[in-house]
Amino acid sequence: MGVTVQVRDLDPDVNERLKAAASSKGLSYSEYLRRELTSIAERLRIEQRWAELTAEREARRYDDFDRPRPPFEPEPIDSETIVQWIREDRER
Repeated sequence: MGVTVQVRDLDPDVNERLKAAASSKGLSYSEYLRRELTSIAERLRIEQRWAELTAEREARRYDDFDRPRPPFEPEPIDSETIVQWIREDRER
């Protein structure tokens, strides 16, 4: 069973525009408002979830700074390979 909502002190012009919008879509005023409120609630749910995911990502990002990292050990590269890379880059 649904919940009944009452809106007080709604501007009459707003009320008329909403009624006209409902009528133009072939919906009752109640059905139109129900759909609009459902749409608003869905957007809020998505925004809330997005905020949660963003906070989790930020927390993980800062958590990564605290983790110990293995020491950097460069791969051995001979000078001929470096020269070859430079030549290839110049040809582009």
